[in-house]
Amino acid sequence: MTVNVVSPPVDPVALAGFEAVVAEASPTADIRDAFTAALRALADGSSVRIEPMPEHLTPSQAADMLGISRATMGKLLDDGRLPYEQPDVHRLVRLKDVLAFQRERSAGQRAYLRESLRESVADGTYFMTAAEADEALSVARSQR
Repeated sequence: MTVNVVSPPVDPVALAGFEAVVAEASPTADIRDAFTAALRALADGSSVRIEPMPEHLTPSQAADMLGISRATMGKLLDDGRLPYEQPDVHRLVRLKDVLAFQRERSAGQRAYLRESLRESVADGTYFMTAAEADEALSVARSQR
């Protein structure tokens, strides 16, 4: 498996035109978002690592991808919240299932945060409108 690490260019302004090309040429939103995030990271002076992902992950790999402990991953598997296959003694998790779980978890977290902010604004304990909160979330997501 080849892993490519790309260092930022000396002149990040040189990347400016690529974002428009990526937006226009990408066949899916996921591909566009991945390349746009990589270009933004390079423009900010960060290196970017690009590597292929296997179709099946070990629970440790899936846990790393989700940013959770192996014990928490084991509980998700044991509770049936994340499907797995067990062709021999070791469990394997499909990459597409991990990505779907990650999207659902993020959507749930965003919904919870939005609702908490709305309640705080409504009861006067937080002084930001829901629109301002949505904008703050949008900015935070774009800086990941």
